[in-house]
Amino acid sequence: MRREKLDSELISLHQRAEAAPRLSLLHEAAAEGAEPGARRFHLTHAWVFALVAGEEARAARLEQALREAGGL
Repeated sequence: MRREKLDSELISLHQRAEAAPRLSLLHEAAAEGAEPGARRFHLTHAWVFALVAGEEARAARLEQALREAGGL
């Protein structure tokens, strides 16, 4: 997904709690290839939105990725 489209969709969905599953996916996508600080930022958001969505297995995987990135 192109960065501009990704950013646009992230911004439009952030005010909608029911969008948590999609926001988690988008933040994870945004973390790919990002510089370390941005990677931790997006992984943190992906993790939180996975928790909000009740996606326990996904949240556990993202938590591990966040730890490996030095975010926890």
